[in-house]
Amino acid sequence: MKVYYGPECLCHDPPHEILSGRLVPYLESPRRLELVKNTLSRSSSFVFLSPEQDWPHNLLSYVLAVHTEEYVDHLKTIYDDWVVDGVQVAVLPETFLHHRLRAPNSLDLSNLSPIARAGEEALSVHLRLHIAHQDHTFQAAIAAAQVVLTAARALADDHLAIPDRGTFALVRPPGHHAQDALCGGYCFLNNVAIAAKYLLQHRGCGSVAILDIDYHHGNGSRWMFRLPFCGYEPTRESAQQIFYEEPRVLYVSLHAADDYPYFTGSAGERGAGPGFGFNHNFPLAQKDATDDVYCGTLQQAADIIRQSGEIEYLIVSLGVDTYQEDPICGFLLTQRCYPRIGEIIASLGKPTLFVMEGGYHLETLGDNVASVLLGFEQAVV
Repeated sequence: MKVYYGPECLCHDPPHEILSGRLVPYLESPRRLELVKNTLSRSSSFVFLSPEQDWPHNLLSYVLAVHTEEYVDHLKTIYDDWVVDGVQVAVLPETFLHHRLRAPNSLDLSNLSPIARAGEEALSVHLRLHIAHQDHTFQAAIAAAQVVLTAARALADDHLAIPDRGTFALVRPPGHHAQDALCGGYCFLNNVAIAAKYLLQHRGCGSVAILDIDYHHGNGSRWMFRLPFCGYEPTRESAQQIFYEEPRVLYVSLHAADDYPYFTGSAGERGAGPGFGFNHNFPLAQKDATDDVYCGTLQQAADIIRQSGEIEYLIVSLGVDTYQEDPICGFLLTQRCYPRIGEIIASLGKPTLFVMEGGYHLETLGDNVASVLLGFEQAVV
């Protein structure tokens, strides 16, 4: 299997985050990627490749097919503005605008200091307030997009010769919580959405399936989150869905019920307009998510993709934070489950792009990722 990887993905490295009211070391660390890379490097089944260098001149155009220009500019500039205002660790909003604080004809928000503006913008660009921007955050996020686009291009180039092979984009920061103008859950740019848009718009693809097997619901990959409170009035763009009304993208997700991001991911979310029926959520109770229950549910998800018939490419949001000892998640999966996951995905017989998402138990992270990919590879031989 081809594995695409770029070292610039490592340069986003915030020192801490706020988790359940505690200041803790940032769990989505560069060490995660290094551990997965080291594990895969020990197997002859994986070939490491670098992202193609002909993307930079038009890379942003592919990103802007998913994210708004205003949001991308925010990601580019917020840290530098923050430093000018006297803080040099990471952009972590701490003071927030509430609608009751504002009176008619009150101060011009465009003249706020960057520290205050980070809080004012938090409700419109941050889904979770622990997410931290550093000096190299945008560099890492755009590098991840470059890696994913290279992997998608390679998959499209190769699929006629070897149609049911897989490709892996080993990237961070992850992406499936990022929406068109919203970051959260460690995510800044939505990597799988960028890949799907590329395949649809530039490779003549008629239909794509996104299978999200991260512990958390991938709200960004399917939804645009609406914030009808605190005086925030969403623009048309930020109230739209990336793919929620898009019939060319089938989105299927297995995730924890009643966990982050809490307000999305119900089984009743089926899509809207022309996209109705192209969204399928499988929320699982944490205490019930054993190996057999999870694989049985994954088989149901695979059957939906299989019955869709015309799917040309499969993109997998690969999170292994479903593991029973993951420090921030609550499923009961053992290491024996991950090869089975790969086998079920392989049974679909689709050109498959795996994109790294979550997984925070460092002792088993590399092995669990490798097990999914090897299970897939061995099933398609």
